[in-house]
Amino acid sequence: MRNQTPQSASAMTQPAPDSATAQVEACLARIAEDNDRFHAVAELFKDRARRRASHMDALAAKGQAPGKLHGVPFLTKELVDIEGKLTRFGSGAYATRAASATAPAIRRLEDAGANLLGTAHMVEFAFGSWGTNYLKGTPWNPCDPVVHRAPGGSSSGSAVAVAAGYVPVAIGSDTGGSIRIPASLCGVVGFKPSNGLIPTDGVAPLGPTFDTLGPITRTVDAARRFTEVMADQDLSHPPVSIAGLRVAVLSAEALSPIEPGIEMAFRNALKSLETRGAKVSQIALPLTLVDFQKLNGEIVGFEAYAHLKHLIEDWRQPMDPYVRQRALANRIMDRQAYETRLAQLAAVRASFAPSFSEFDVLALPGTPAFAPPVYEVNESEIPMSRYTRVANCLDLCAITLPLPRGEGALPIGFQLCAPAGSDAFLLSLAETVYANGSDHEFAGLQPL
Repeated sequence: MRNQTPQSASAMTQPAPDSATAQVEACLARIAEDNDRFHAVAELFKDRARRRASHMDALAAKGQAPGKLHGVPFLTKELVDIEGKLTRFGSGAYATRAASATAPAIRRLEDAGANLLGTAHMVEFAFGSWGTNYLKGTPWNPCDPVVHRAPGGSSSGSAVAVAAGYVPVAIGSDTGGSIRIPASLCGVVGFKPSNGLIPTDGVAPLGPTFDTLGPITRTVDAARRFTEVMADQDLSHPPVSIAGLRVAVLSAEALSPIEPGIEMAFRNALKSLETRGAKVSQIALPLTLVDFQKLNGEIVGFEAYAHLKHLIEDWRQPMDPYVRQRALANRIMDRQAYETRLAQLAAVRASFAPSFSEFDVLALPGTPAFAPPVYEVNESEIPMSRYTRVANCLDLCAITLPLPRGEGALPIGFQLCAPAGSDAFLLSLAETVYANGSDHEFAGLQPL
């Protein structure tokens, strides 16, 4: 008995496996093990997170009802205000003083019991889709342990953190695809809610016309639960059957150029839906995908330059040279040209909205290319946003799901888009389409 007593006493001091404390410690251990390699986490709030976990466990021990997200650890892209912390915006120049209050979306998560562990790296000012940051370092896409591949951006660290297993959820932002692109390239789930569903107060702006917060996760259920809390809205919905689902797609010409492996995986996914009873039909958009890219880019560029001009034109400020170059390219647009673009955006949205009477969702690949090695990235090109900016321009909610892949193959995203306000429907559909297991199975489809 004497030999058993110390072991029993030690066991009594260990937190329960599902306690908030155990969850935090497990995540912190994983981050400590290899964040130096993957470079996903920008700043950890260890003491803060441990205090919150202890407090939540104490409340649970007293029988007090846990919050909807009790103890779930998460990270956030470093563009949201956290009380007492600098809002760095992926930059060494942006933050001047600590935030006086936490952004409402993050505060709602914490009020529901979720535990913020820290912030994730990002493209400087969220101004780029490759995921690179030449001032603070580019996160390493975990899909390839040997080659440093682009993680996608601008929510690069958020996607890498989830893909690397640091946390089950990380918050990103999406102005032209910045949640869906890194989720596609890193092989996880990325959800862009309807614009305005989640408050963006306390969020550093890139392009306020399009800026949207949303979750990057490993399961659709987690995306739904986090979105519900941030939006303060019930997003439950009856299961959506694939049988009878009307899926719109674009022609091969409209999607071109696209890497053959991605096109094959996308077409196989559509065939899988057809086998399960979906009706897939081809449509034409009011603009080409490249024109949507341009329209989104010009509006965002004008708004970003107006907000960041004082930093961009101050050559004493250290800055990612490619981000500065992109921002400076937008100083030639005047207010009248900007208003013209906004009018065009409104007209395009109005012309396309009735189309959804003919179909339920628009399906697109997540990206036209696989994640390239960082040394091959051409910062003068923006191919990765060609399939994502259309949803921002047409005011759609959108989710990207990882398609199955063989061992050693690079991730491929499958994107579903629905009209603004259809978030509950889209999430329910995504749960039907995508098996929520940790093996990331796309229901009914075998890996290539």
